[in-house]
Amino acid sequence: MKKSLAIIAQFIDRRISIKHVGGLSILLFSSFVIAEQIATIENTTLFKLIISTSSAIIFGCLCFFLYRLNNKLQKNIKAHKATEKMMSKLSSAVTNSGASIIITDKNGIIEYVNEKFCRVTGYEATETINRPINILRPNSEEFKHQACILDTQYLFKQDNWEGEMLCSKKDKSEFWNAVTISAVFDNHDNISNYVLSAVDVTALKKANQQMEHLALFDALTGLANRRLFIDRLHNSVLNARRHKKITALLFLDLDQFKRINDTLGHQAGDKLLLTIADRLKTCVRPQDTVARLGGDEFTILLNDITDIESIPSIAKQILTKLKEPIKLGKHEIIVSTSIGITLSPNDSINSDTLMKNADLALYMAKENGRDGYHFFTESLNIRANKLLEIENELREAIEHGDFYLNYQPQINLKTGEIASVEALIRWKHPTKGEISPYEFIPIAEETGLIVQIGQWVLHQACKEIQELNDLTGKSLRVAINLSSRQFEDPELVSIVAQALSDSGLSAQNLEIEVTEGMLMNDMNSAIRQLNKIKSTGSTLTIDDFGSGYSSLSYLKSLPVDTLKIDQSFVYDIPEDLNAMEIASAVIAIAHKLNLRVVAEGVENIDQRDFLVINGCDFAQGYFFSRPLSCIQMHAFFDSCERHTA
Repeated sequence: MKKSLAIIAQFIDRRISIKHVGGLSILLFSSFVIAEQIATIENTTLFKLIISTSSAIIFGCLCFFLYRLNNKLQKNIKAHKATEKMMSKLSSAVTNSGASIIITDKNGIIEYVNEKFCRVTGYEATETINRPINILRPNSEEFKHQACILDTQYLFKQDNWEGEMLCSKKDKSEFWNAVTISAVFDNHDNISNYVLSAVDVTALKKANQQMEHLALFDALTGLANRRLFIDRLHNSVLNARRHKKITALLFLDLDQFKRINDTLGHQAGDKLLLTIADRLKTCVRPQDTVARLGGDEFTILLNDITDIESIPSIAKQILTKLKEPIKLGKHEIIVSTSIGITLSPNDSINSDTLMKNADLALYMAKENGRDGYHFFTESLNIRANKLLEIENELREAIEHGDFYLNYQPQINLKTGEIASVEALIRWKHPTKGEISPYEFIPIAEETGLIVQIGQWVLHQACKEIQELNDLTGKSLRVAINLSSRQFEDPELVSIVAQALSDSGLSAQNLEIEVTEGMLMNDMNSAIRQLNKIKSTGSTLTIDDFGSGYSSLSYLKSLPVDTLKIDQSFVYDIPEDLNAMEIASAVIAIAHKLNLRVVAEGVENIDQRDFLVINGCDFAQGYFFSRPLSCIQMHAFFDSCERHTA
């Protein structure tokens, strides 16, 4: 132990400096020589004076020398005690250190280990002394490159080393250490020993590995996440260019996943995603990558493709595999998928561009009816740029107030009076002129701008119709169309209430129109939202009724007041008997449920007469009036009153 401490405390000056004590001997010797010489001198007065003076000088020097020597001895005694105290502290610190301390000779033979080392490794001190340091080498093949650090040949080449090291305990279990290795030099600047300080960082290492895994892999499915996928995509593109091969990027989105997730719950949704992930892995090769970007969005990276013609077959295989029934509790679900495909270097060599291309192709696959795939083409890019241009112009239109409203009257078929109006948004572009709602509404829906636009429509329509009612003394109703995004907005009810409050319009004069499609995605959730809207005092209308959804069985459960017959059925009256049968059936069913019926798209007198005969309550269309501005509505009001009078 003393030797080990001496090694550790090499920079502590352990040499106690006691200078030449021979000075005293010299002084005494000189005094005897002088006395001997004086003894030869005759006994005279001079002799007495010399004797007296010499004795005094010698005695004074002797006293001074003894004083200096005593001071030196006292200081050396204090230094020795301080050194002993320091060595004691050092001994305690090494012995009780929170780190494992190992001292080896210059050949890596262990000379000392502290108690912490024994507790961590399971070795007794006696089991390690005089044994080589490489007894701590791990057995794992994957870490043999790190085990060389514990070899004496490596130590011979190193003065100092710091880093993480995998070590082996007595029972052969492995653990990670943060290690510092320092060489100790003798008085001739030669390495005499090595001091190793090690701290067990196994738990920290595992935590870091877990964090790294979470940073690169999806927590639910274990697939690569977006970060790792983009990195692999980048490397794949570079490799494809280097070897003149093709990289294919497939962007997948599950069709109607939200409906399944909302209906069956998130636990069922997670199980569905896990099943999809497992199936996707069976559709690709080991060198390919399947990733989950989030939600129900997946990507597949096909590396080193030599035959482009093979890609459609892979896409078809994926579509077929994913459509196999999935058991979720008591339910058996069939999921279809839409796939967008882009190629590199054909389409781009930039990772971000490839991701955008695949997304555009995916969007087109969905537009084409879902459950299919679509390759990226440059025309999609042109279309996307046009959409982006319109999106930016929409934002400017909102900011500059370029939107305005027209109103199409709804006529009471029994009285011929105006019962209500439907608010229709219009956009007058400063340079392009009038832009059709059919062109900008879908883009507003896709970008989410429809929520802001819809809020403006709601407030503006309530304001203008209330002003019109004040001018005419009437109590005209106004119908507002909601988009699907608006309908799902949790703030919708408060927005409606605020619009009524700001305008002063009576709640019963506001009709909120929703489509069948918005209700069919999640009927229970839709009913809850309809009831919330109903609580404001507003009335509810189902727009485009009969346009393709089988909702008759749910109709009795919906808190609605009015059905609006889709204009596609009215348009074919009286030529199409089926259209007439559907229209008359809808009117009859609605009246059985105490609902009002509005027919839209009425363009001629035959259509009007058919509706009147079948008891339809209200109608709108060019036969009665085209959409009008608020000022034009005032004039139309007057003409209708003169006509009915």
